[in-house]
Amino acid sequence: MPLKSFILFNIIVVFLSSKLLANDLLNDDLGGFEDSMVEDILEAETPPLPIEEKRVTINGDLSFKTSIGYIKHKIDGVEYSGVNQAQVSLDLKLDMKLSDEWKLKISSNMYYDSIYDVYNHNTYRSDVKDEYRQAIRIDDAYIQGSITSDIDLKIGRQIVVWGKSDTIRITDVISPLDNRLPAMTDIEDLRLSVGMLKLDYYVDEWNISAMIIPESRIMMEAPARSEFFPVDSVFSGTPDPFLNLRRPNSSLNEMQYALAINGTFSGWDLSFYASHILDQKWHFDKTQGTVPLNQIHRVVSKVDMLGSAINVAAGNWLFKSEAAYLSGVRYNTTSDDKDRLDILIGFDYMGFRDTVVSLEVANRHIFDYESQMKLSSDYVDKDEMQTAFRVSKSFLNETMELNALVSMFGSSFEYGGFSRVWFKYDIADSISTNIGVVDYIGGEKVYFESIKNNDRFFADITYSF
Repeated sequence: MPLKSFILFNIIVVFLSSKLLANDLLNDDLGGFEDSMVEDILEAETPPLPIEEKRVTINGDLSFKTSIGYIKHKIDGVEYSGVNQAQVSLDLKLDMKLSDEWKLKISSNMYYDSIYDVYNHNTYRSDVKDEYRQAIRIDDAYIQGSITSDIDLKIGRQIVVWGKSDTIRITDVISPLDNRLPAMTDIEDLRLSVGMLKLDYYVDEWNISAMIIPESRIMMEAPARSEFFPVDSVFSGTPDPFLNLRRPNSSLNEMQYALAINGTFSGWDLSFYASHILDQKWHFDKTQGTVPLNQIHRVVSKVDMLGSAINVAAGNWLFKSEAAYLSGVRYNTTSDDKDRLDILIGFDYMGFRDTVVSLEVANRHIFDYESQMKLSSDYVDKDEMQTAFRVSKSFLNETMELNALVSMFGSSFEYGGFSRVWFKYDIADSISTNIGVVDYIGGEKVYFESIKNNDRFFADITYSF
């Protein structure tokens, strides 16, 4: 503190102290007022020390997950009713501040399911145990920062979310899904990160996002002849082992590209999308009947997509819509590519206290449809509808949330689907639990009919640190 300020400060303190003594003798009620004046001066002269921001933070979740099948059913000689999961999982996240403009993020997931030790007498196939027993994987692993005030760069493994729907994928084509346990959790927890270079340019209300994707990562699927992929029920004359899935190489020839333009305005937002990306499903590389089955492989091809999405808020309503035109879509029973138009409309209603009601309806229309596509092994119609209805309600100051979701296929729900009811409860600041039930609904769609007895209760408890 400068000498003059120090002398002035002491004069003020002495003056106020003498005045306080006089006021104590004359009127005790004024003492608090003078005390506050001294405190204000002291606080003004001695500002609080700045809190140093951590350069590195590590946090994560430790979870135990279990599920119980309540309908007897065997797949490939293995009984899946009763307790069929006893998994301990660990998620770790590291955030590192490299500079004022740049940061590093790495997240990983590892798990071990001891149910395969408890039921070691079961004749699980080796690929079933490889997929479900244990794993260690790197999810997010990227560096992010600002090149200029208008341009951001994000390079590495990351998740990209397109579209407005919470349940049905229309324009959300960038990040593949983990489909090994379908319907057990929401899409937001199933997306897989992909290695890419992503540039974001911001101008007024608009964001232009360009992606170059060298990593050819595709969906994760349940192994053949496991509980969620009973191939003998889905495909006739299926060989053992099932047809090999050839995963695309990560190379210049397999490079993928994507572009998104997003505008955010008062009460509404609008997006446009374009991509040259790997499809979300596999197909046979040769048409059945033209060559022996042992010469056929399952492959994933690229498709081109042009799409858009919009959200409009009006009072307690949020209206949403998406559309995607895909070209180069391959199927199993045809030799030529097909074009497809996917459209979704829906809404969220928030007029009830602590409650969100959501309805989404989508239709997928195949151009140049051929009648044999309805048969084994495509099982698709020219137009296929999907409906998703969801209700979420929070209780106890948002420490508990009750959710219900029904997702059905077909214009009159004739193809089957699933329903799931679950609730989340925060036991303490760092401990939460999730308990629910899934009902798989059979129908004319062969896949849902083949897994209709996979119904189960599930529960998990998570400690966050």
